[in-house]
Amino acid sequence: MSLIKLIDLPSLGDQRGGLVAIESNQSIPFEIKRLYYIFNTTNQSRGFHAHIDLKQVAVCVKGSCRFILDSGHVREEVILSSPTQGLYIEALTWREMHDFSDDCVLLVLASEHYDESDYIRDYQEFLKEVHKPFIHPLADVKSQKIGQKTKIWQFSVVLQNAMIGENCNICAHTLIENDVIIGNNVTIKSGVYVWDGITLEDNVFIGPCVAFTNDKKPRSKQYPDSFAKTVIAEGASIGANATILPGIKIGKNALVGAGAVVTKDVPENAIVIGNPAFIKGYIE
Repeated sequence: MSLIKLIDLPSLGDQRGGLVAIESNQSIPFEIKRLYYIFNTTNQSRGFHAHIDLKQVAVCVKGSCRFILDSGHVREEVILSSPTQGLYIEALTWREMHDFSDDCVLLVLASEHYDESDYIRDYQEFLKEVHKPFIHPLADVKSQKIGQKTKIWQFSVVLQNAMIGENCNICAHTLIENDVIIGNNVTIKSGVYVWDGITLEDNVFIGPCVAFTNDKKPRSKQYPDSFAKTVIAEGASIGANATILPGIKIGKNALVGAGAVVTKDVPENAIVIGNPAFIKGYIE
């Protein structure tokens, strides 16, 4: 989706001249709480900041200027030169203004009153903010060891000592215990419980309702001194409803079929299916 969102403002002019109407929550997609304008510029660039919550619409009432917008992922630019068109700038968008014409008058409409704490003036701090983990407000996440760009969705529980890498997607209705290490770019679908002793390396895919185990002889209220270590190696995928018994290693790029019951180690690149799981072939 483009960062450049242009708003056509109602032009009500006639033979007597131009007239543009600006109304909160009508032509402008928010309540206007602050208005300011920039003029008599000395052709020096401006902006170089983002806002945490504030939204703006910029209108070049006279002359022209060039805007650069940056989401932290995409960088786009546009030239404003019409009093009947506004540039809508959303929160958490880095903006720069360049190449002001000598006669430029730039009108800016803001959704909030001035608040210095809403500004991000350092680009590296801006990148940290936009790339920080997303944790759904209905998730219960105690761990602070969660990488950038990771998303944890509603009704998920993550205990305090769990370690989760960057750019992971932890779907709704999941549980991640304390002694768990999850690498980068891991996907965990809904209905998965990742118990103590389990490691998921980079680029692993865990399908819906995969059942991990960590105790070969479980008894209620009886706990072993340590739980069996299970490792799902880099790039491996486990299909929906598969069961992984304790202390197993599933090799790099291996593929476990849906519903399989894995009772022993799986070699790299192997395809296993069935109950108990057996090698059906290898990924070429």
